[in-house]
Amino acid sequence: AFDDNNGGPPPFYLKRGAINKGPSLFASRNIAKGELVHDGTNSNVMFHNALAWRRFIFALPRNRACDMMDWSWTQSFFDGGVIKDEFFAAINISVFLGNTRVGRVMNVRPEPPSSRYYATSYIGKDEAILAGVLSMSYGALL
Repeated sequence: AFDDNNGGPPPFYLKRGAINKGPSLFASRNIAKGELVHDGTNSNVMFHNALAWRRFIFALPRNRACDMMDWSWTQSFFDGGVIKDEFFAAINISVFLGNTRVGRVMNVRPEPPSSRYYATSYIGKDEAILAGVLSMSYGALL
């Protein structure tokens, strides 16, 4: 995977103030269409129900809780051959995958139901990695 850095090229890098005035990730090398860009399988935190997610959020200091709410989402995944919807949060640099709400075209998307993000087009070195993050409805979580 692009971000596992097992002796390969350096992972994507963080640049502040580039997209929507916040930090975003950029490619540290050219990425081919269809290439695995990020695998959150082992780094995303999964909460099996809304109560577990709320306990986690309310245990954090207020300023961190707000960040974690922004970095949380619901997602379908396979569990023993059955597709389930669960609550997730990212706790690493992947939280800065760019958001296409700023008028840019998504160039990375997950392959449902998984946490593996693949390039949907060629991404040149130093280009923003835009994952198409959508606004989340907190209704199911709250």
